Parts: sequence; structure tokens; C-alpha cells
Amino acid sequence: MKYCKTCLLPDTKPGLTFVKGICSACRNNQIKKKIDWNYRKKKLIKIINKIKKNNPNSQYDCIVPISNGGKDSWFQAHFMKNVMKCKVLCVNLSAHLPTPEGISNINSMIKSLNVDILKLTLKPSVHSALRLKCFKKYGEPNWAEHLMVFAGVYNAAKLYDIPLVVWGEDISFEFGGYGKKQTPNASNLFYKNDLLKNKSLNTLIDKNLIKDRDLYFYNLPSKKEIKLSKIKNIYLGYYVNWDGEKNYKFAKKSGFKAEKKPRKGHLVSYDNIDEKLCEVNGWLKYLKFGFGYATDELCYDIYNKRITREKGIKLLKKLNEEFHPDFLDDFCRFHKISETKFYEIAFEYINKDLFKPKNNFWTLKNYPK
Repeated sequence: MKYCKTCLLPDTKPGLTFVKGICSACRNNQIKKKIDWNYRKKKLIKIINKIKKNNPNSQYDCIVPISNGGKDSWFQAHFMKNVMKCKVLCVNLSAHLPTPEGISNINSMIKSLNVDILKLTLKPSVHSALRLKCFKKYGEPNWAEHLMVFAGVYNAAKLYDIPLVVWGEDISFEFGGYGKKQTPNASNLFYKNDLLKNKSLNTLIDKNLIKDRDLYFYNLPSKKEIKLSKIKNIYLGYYVNWDGEKNYKFAKKSGFKAEKKPRKGHLVSYDNIDEKLCEVNGWLKYLKFGFGYATDELCYDIYNKRITREKGIKLLKKLNEEFHPDFLDDFCRFHKISETKFYEIAFEYINKDLFKPKNNFWTLKNYPK
């Protein structure tokens, strides 16, 4: 496993590329520093004006997909409503197991932003079955979550005849991935991206448990439908210089509350805190690829010059060694499996080329230098 010379990302990250030892995420962050963001904002204003002119009868100018009170969602909704002066419908695919912080934050967001929010809570039996299938088949239970969000938001836009969907950052560009260049067009979210990859819903369906009529909000549009559709999908991060910590500081002033201290394996206490099921997914990513939340969060601070790479290296091993998923009891209850069965499945995904046994568990064989 080799690491980037300027951050902490390893070459095991799917889609990441290296040039002279420097990863695509670092190269993209250098590109961001040369962008004329005022010019980009003017381009966004033109898009909004055209949307309003061409859709005079639409009840809403745009959809802003939101998590359960996350700091980035808070900023997105604020920006589109108060800066771009749009009539915004926020669409939330509700977490089945929200944290107390998630419940508090989405309530504070509703009060602070004063926008309409459409909350979609899909059948727990279907969602649990799909997640369990993803856990067993891919070692990635949250694949079903990502599918639910991308397909659910798009289908909500169809149902309510809303011409524009404003997504957040392009994670492939921001953090290095399959996308090779920055683009304003977010329609790639529906057929190939760093979260959905090339997996298919059809391989997960069990006709005894899940009926086709239960899957409307999981069904992604085809490339042909996207091409013919009047719905435009854009990344706000193409038009605005995206910075998760700045988004957190903005949301905090408006009522967002972080956890009292970071969870084990995390550097920060304000990211991915709104629901309980994603922790296991992040831990499984660590077992498969040798990097998890700690690497992502440390790299983000390195990109934005909040810490040095040297300090990041010192923190990385400590955070990785303590990393174990919170809310494991909740995860097992939701998926109706025992803890013993959970570990039996999870340990099938340990990449033994990257890890070695240590104290009845596993530790990475090498770290960045």
C-alpha cells in the first residue's frame, strides 16, 4: 500500500490516480485554488434566472437534497434560498435510526431556514432487507442508502415537476475518485459515481421479501430518461468554493450542534453524526481498503492547510487503532442478525494484504512516512 506524498490517501482507494506520487484529490485541490469563484457564481445566477423564466408555473424553483440536519445540507439550503433567492423544496430521505443530535439538528434547521421540507421515510422492512443484502454481497450496507437518496430525490422532482436539483459537492473531484475532471453536471450520480459504482439493484431483489412496487424510490433513471428529462441536476460545489468546516461554522451559528467529542476513529465531532447506521459502513471501508473516517477527515484538513501532513501521520495511527463502530447493537437489531453473525460477515472482507493480526484483532501493516 502506497500513500500520496502530500496527503494521507492510499493507492487502494477506488478510482484514485497518482502522478509523480501525488494523488488526484491533491491535484484537484490545487485546481480549486485557481478558480475564479465570482465568475462561477455569476454562471449559477444565469442558470437560476433561466430556470425561473422557463418554468413560471412551477411551485418550486429547485430541490435541495438534505440529510437529517447535516452541516452541508444546512449551508446548501441557506445558499439556494437566501443567496440565490429561490423557492426551495428540501427533500429528506429520513434515517431509520437517527441520533439525538440528528433529530435536534433537523428540527433546528427547519426553524432556522423556514423552508418546506418533504420527508420520505421508506418501508423499514424493505430497507432493512436491502441493506442486509448489500452487507453480505458487497460488505457495504450503505449502498442501499446511497441508492435511496439519489433515486428518491430524482423521483420526487418528477412527482412534483421541479426543474432543478442542487446537490452538494462532487465527492469524486473533492476527494479523488472515478471522475477525472470537475463538472457542474450532477446527472452522473444516477448511473456511475464513487458511491454507487457499477452495482445494480436487480442483483439484490428477493421476490419473497421485496416486491417491485416497493422500489419506486430506489429506481434510478436511465441515461435515456436523464437525457430527455427537463430536470437539471447540478453540483453546488462547482459554483461555490466548498469547505466542510466553513459549512459547519455557518450551521453552528444558526443552531447546529456537534457531538460533545469525536467518536472513536474520528478527528471531528460534527461530520456524519445524524444517523446510527453509517458507522459500520465506514468501518467496513477501513477493513477493505485500509482507510476510513480518520484518513478522510485528516486529508480534508491537510488540503485546507489546517494541519500539516506530518501532524496528520501522527494522528492517523492513533485514530485507526481505536476505530470500532459505534451503534453496533442498533445495527444488528435493525438487520435482525446476531453480533456473532455480524463479525462472521464483516471479517470476510478484511483485506489481508493490508492488515496483520494483533491482539485478537487486525492492524495495518504500513502507514505513510
